[in-house]
Amino acid sequence: MVLGVIGPHYSPRDARGRSLRQLDLDRRLMRYPCSYMIYSEAFDALPAEALDSVYRRLWRILSGEEGGARYARLSLGDRQAIVEILGETKKNLPPYFAGSLR
Repeated sequence: MVLGVIGPHYSPRDARGRSLRQLDLDRRLMRYPCSYMIYSEAFDALPAEALDSVYRRLWRILSGEEGGARYARLSLGDRQAIVEILGETKKNLPPYFAGSLR
């Protein structure tokens, strides 16, 4: 059962209508396992070094470079969807997010 977007907060959608705030109560709470707080003013206000560190770690996980048991539940489809959603909806996303996934 995939539900709509929760809350009144800003949550952009990509061209396919996907959003990081979508619920999916059949598999897990959130349809796409990436926090929608990435769109918050607080996230964008992080110091440049911290923001760079978060983006680099996020890319290592989403690209498949960083694997192991901890991230095994992130399917290639989920990771691809998150990268596509962020690519279309997140301003100032580092260019390496356009790279290929493993």
